[in-house]
Amino acid sequence: MDKLKVVLDWFPNTNHTGFLIAQKRGYFAEAGLEVEIFGEVHGEMELHGADFVCGPEIAMLECMERGIGLTGVAVMTQKCDSGIVSLKEAGITRPRELEGKRLTHWTPEWFHAAISRVVENDGGDYGKLKLVNLDVGDIVATLGEVADATWVYENWENQVLIEAGKEINYFNLGDVDPVFDFCAPAMAASHEVLRNKPEAVRRFLGALDRAYREVAADPEGTVLEVREFMPADASDELLIRSQKHLAPIFLDDCGRWGRIDPLRWNRMADFLVDVGVISCRRENEFTNGYFPE
Repeated sequence: MDKLKVVLDWFPNTNHTGFLIAQKRGYFAEAGLEVEIFGEVHGEMELHGADFVCGPEIAMLECMERGIGLTGVAVMTQKCDSGIVSLKEAGITRPRELEGKRLTHWTPEWFHAAISRVVENDGGDYGKLKLVNLDVGDIVATLGEVADATWVYENWENQVLIEAGKEINYFNLGDVDPVFDFCAPAMAASHEVLRNKPEAVRRFLGALDRAYREVAADPEGTVLEVREFMPADASDELLIRSQKHLAPIFLDDCGRWGRIDPLRWNRMADFLVDVGVISCRRENEFTNGYFPE
């Protein structure tokens, strides 16, 4: 058995149901793999000695800039499911309305390059935002208390807020600017595992492809099957609503999971070069070459 370790971009949630299904139904084991899946809340991408790490394309490129040997090998969804959420009472319906409001942010430079572009392209002044450095774990306790708005994944934080009876405003960043329909959440592999265990990587991605197709076909049944691995305070109704939201964007037009669309990747990578977050484009930033034909 080949041993592999995966670090998720957050605690296990409906973005990761394919990983959990592949583990529970034995697809990894059938592929000769022993897979350890580890997830926690974190705003900066770190490998923690793992073979695979999940996160946004932007963070992967920033890691490459710092000399960390990573290559993007899969994307969770074929549309970036992220944007800015706020309580309705805050009156934030578009990027420029973030002026004067408290927005949580992560430390990396790419966050500011991304959000400043969105705000300023909408006629706003990024310098007028009140930035709160916080890696949000509890969105309900955050909005209206320590911050007015947060960059989130729609599948989870929005559903948690709705479950808590909150009225919200939300705009998807990719709908505002196509650059932000980038590859997120996605997964990168270490150069070490690609070099030393290429066949194990292929089998791993093949098992995930199989599992995510099944999640897309049966979102309710699959998410309830692995609900033991999901946050204990999430209701079945929240999980089902979230999984049904994601099901239509898991697969590409050919019904396959995980393949990275070069247009989505390249638009964001070129933007990050243009604004100086990364110095240049690199070979092997991403590949679809480890998926089965």
